[in-house]
Amino acid sequence: MQTITIPIPSGVKGLIFDLDGTILDSMPLHHEGYNHALAPYGIDYPKDVFESRGGIPTKDTMRMIEKDYQIKDFDIEQALEMKRLFVESNLDKIQLISPVFEIIKDYQNKLPMAVGTGSNRKVVDELFERFNLSKYITHVVTATEVVQYKPHPETFLKCAELINVDPVDCVVFEDGKPGIQAAKTAGMKVIDVTKYL
Repeated sequence: MQTITIPIPSGVKGLIFDLDGTILDSMPLHHEGYNHALAPYGIDYPKDVFESRGGIPTKDTMRMIEKDYQIKDFDIEQALEMKRLFVESNLDKIQLISPVFEIIKDYQNKLPMAVGTGSNRKVVDELFERFNLSKYITHVVTATEVVQYKPHPETFLKCAELINVDPVDCVVFEDGKPGIQAAKTAGMKVIDVTKYL
């Protein structure tokens, strides 16, 4: 089996990772979750649109969908709950993304690391526990802790603050366009992991 190596830029002092689609291969499950929640409204949420909104919190995405499809009487809270329950009951479908996880293992105790994600704290805590990620990464910024989401840089700037590294000395590993934009706006180096997977 071929080993994929993702190169790290030289001079970097801190590593920041997105979670869904970067450390964890969870995006297909989240897409399924949206379609499960939207089925009562007869909506099939296109994969390309879903992927273009990676890193945007679910509630904001549901509001976009409501507008896109001009859904009348859309019960956002119910849709959010349906998606959350679907994802939580299918967490066994999620796998680690090996090339990214190898970096995390390689740099443990060598460089400070953080996770910056658009998922909420409850789901992130469950995933961290399931994959024992807190053994490697203690600093996590979720959608629960920020006011402005990706593509705004707040998530990653908070990560840099937590690991006590200047943003310019951080590299962000991302798979989504909003997150890549957030990292660039924060003045950080960014690696689009989809080019290696």
